[in-house]
This record gives sequence, structure tokens and C-alpha cells, in this order.
Amino acid sequence: MFGKYLSKLKRLYISSSRTFLDIRKLRQVFLEKIVIVLLTLIIIGFGVGLISSYSLSFRLVESQAEQFARVAVKTLNTAREIYSNQVVKRVQDKEGISVLAEHHTVEGAIPNPATYTIEVGEALSDRTKGMLFRLYSDYPFPNRIETGGPKDSFEWDALEYLRKNPTESFYQTEHISNKLTFRYAEAVTMKASCVACHNTLAKSPKKDWKIGDVRGIIEVTQPLDDIMLIAKDGLKNIYLGLGIILALAIFGLSLVMIRFQAINRDLEEKVRLRTATLKLLAMLDGLTQLSNRRHFDQHLKQEWNRAQRHQYPLSLMICDVDYFKPFNDTYGHQAGDECLKAVAQVLKDSIRRSGELAARYGGEEFAIILPNVDSENVGHLAQLIRQEIHRLQIPHTASQVKPYLTISMGIATVIPNKHFSIDDVIRTADQALYCAKEQGRDRFKKVIGLSSFELQG
Repeated sequence: MFGKYLSKLKRLYISSSRTFLDIRKLRQVFLEKIVIVLLTLIIIGFGVGLISSYSLSFRLVESQAEQFARVAVKTLNTAREIYSNQVVKRVQDKEGISVLAEHHTVEGAIPNPATYTIEVGEALSDRTKGMLFRLYSDYPFPNRIETGGPKDSFEWDALEYLRKNPTESFYQTEHISNKLTFRYAEAVTMKASCVACHNTLAKSPKKDWKIGDVRGIIEVTQPLDDIMLIAKDGLKNIYLGLGIILALAIFGLSLVMIRFQAINRDLEEKVRLRTATLKLLAMLDGLTQLSNRRHFDQHLKQEWNRAQRHQYPLSLMICDVDYFKPFNDTYGHQAGDECLKAVAQVLKDSIRRSGELAARYGGEEFAIILPNVDSENVGHLAQLIRQEIHRLQIPHTASQVKPYLTISMGIATVIPNKHFSIDDVIRTADQALYCAKEQGRDRFKKVIGLSSFELQG
């Protein structure tokens, strides 16, 4: 018996070793993929860091340009308001002094506030560097038809947007003459002091102005290339830092993987030693040490396929301890467990050939798979099992059959084919067991070919 158990354990060990090798290969592939994934994530993170750093630097440059433009526009607007309130108002009623847009051609004339703002902007502009301050309108005075109106899509878009949103700003970054340029625009609204003048001047192109109307746009255009060069110098240090972090991350990952592989080798050795034992335990019922229901199902399917392929008979025996519940009630559950162990030992000793399997089917039920055993031989085996159970002489005063323990058995023998399934065989053996119990217990009933019943015992 010990030799048979050792042989079975050896077969399980060989199977477990193969499983272990497969697991080892899978683990190696997994580790390689983990390394690739981690390296990919590190590189992606490095790339994201580079892009984010550049994007942040660009946003900071753009934000600085926007802030400068706001200050410049506010400065020009303030200068215009101071000029209008403290200069124009003081001299406009003086003899010999006139406030005109064409002040250059008239002696004693000074520029009106809009012209003053335009000329201040032109004085501040540096076209060679791309720095421009500009005041324009879609209703320019006749002397500024060529220069005072919108000149490109940005200026038209700014006019359209700011006319609807006069308190906001309009800006964008674009390339002008191969230079990265920031353009910023704000609305100039009609003040109460200006409405009468613009609506009454003979040369005014629009004479229905109202307070709050957008009379024009003040724009600041500034190049960003010089600022971007400064930002790029700062980015070099950031990129250097990110590069060092990337190198350290890869180096650290290498150290971790080396250590992990060393730990993995130690674990593999331990796993290899325990695999066979764990595999065996996974297939055994904890109480009886027979195969459990899961292993029974797997083995029956395997033997069914083999018998169908070679067309030899397959017998299935289902056994049930007679009046087991009354036994438990009378002698206690601990005695019931010892009873099941004793029955399991008889069933285990009854199988001798390769492929035969005894299993705990559930509760007090057991099953035996007998490949290539016909109806006659399975009947002899059932009778031997019945006799061995009698020889145990386990007292059972609550039994209605005998004063000692007995079992009933249902047997199905078939040559598997496509017309019926494993479930059909199990159901037939179970029905045979039911008939054996109905007809007095302590006996077995056989079904040959899933149709004819034969009672024995």
C-alpha cells in the first residue's frame, strides 16, 4: 500500500515539476515585461517632464509678455487721459491754439488725445526689433485712412471680439517675419467728453457715437525670441536635472531587478520542494485522504475521453454509508468521522490498477472510477468491498439492516460514445444507488449501458 502511495506521489511530483518549469518560464517572461514596462514608463515620464517644462516655460514667457502689454496699454491710456484732462481742456478755449488731428500743418495747433496716443505709440515702437504700439479703428479719420484701420486678421478679430466684450482683452502668439511674437489688444471706449466732439466734427466718419461704444483698439506687439532664449537657458538646467533623475532611476531599477532575481531564485527552490506536496493536498479530501470532488470530476473526464477514444468500458461506482445520520446521532460526530475514515480505507485498498480512483463524493458518499472494468468484474469488486465493510464490524445499533455498519452501492458501466455524457453516467449510477437503498440497502445495483438494471447482494 505504501509503495502504491509512493508511486502516486512520484507521478504527482513529476507533474508538479513540469508545472513548476512552466511557472518559472512564465515568471521570467513576466519579469522581462515588467522591466520593459518600467523602463517605458520612466522614459515616458522623462518625455512628459521635458514637454511639461518647455510648456511651463512658454506659458511663463507668454504670461510675462501679457503682463508687460497690460502695463503698456494702461500707461498709454493714462497718458491719453492726463493729456486730455490737463492739457487739452486747458487750452482748447485759448485763442490761437487749436486741437486737431492734422496739427503738424496748422500753426499753433496741438494733437487731439487720439493723435497724441498714436504718436506716443509710434515713438515707443521699434520696428527693427518687432516692438509696436498701435491705436486703430474701423472708423479712422480721413488723414489716417491708410494707417488707422485694421490691417490683418488679428486686428479684425480683436475688433469683433472686443466690441462684444469691451472690458476684456484679446491676445495670441504667432510668427511674424519668422519671429515668435505676442500680440495683445484692449478696447478704447468712448468717454462722455469725447462724444460731442466726434459727433460734431465735419471730418468724423461716424456721427452717432454713444458713451461706452468701442471707438478703437489699442494694441501692443512684442517679440518673444529674446525672452525665449533666456527661458531656454534655464531649461537646460532642468533638462540636466531630469537626465540625472532618469539615469538614477534606471540604475536603481537595475539594482532592484538584480536583487529581485536573487530572491526569486531562493523562492523558486522552496517552491520546487513544496509544489508536489501542495498539488497532492489540493486533490485530497482533508478527512479521508481520498481524492476530493474536484479531482474526481477532473479524473472522470480524463478517463471518459480515454475510454471513448479506445472504446473500452468504463465503470462508475457510487457508495453510500447506510443510515449514517442515525449513526452520528447515536455515536457522535467524532465517531462518524472515524467511520468515514475506515470506509475510505477499504475503498482505497480496493483499487489496484493505474487509472482507478477512489474519491469522497460528498458527505457520507464515495465514488470509484474504474476504467476498462466491465460489468462482471465491477460486480465482483463491489461484493468484495461489501464483505470488507462487514469485516470491520463497526457497531451501528441505529441501523435497520444489521447491527454493524453497511454500505449500499450503485454502479453504471458503459462504453462511452456521443449519444450520452458523463452527467448521464453519474445520474444513472446515482439512480442505481437509490434503487439499492429502496430495496433494502447493504447491496449493490448495476446498470449496463444505462438501460438494464441488475440487483445483487
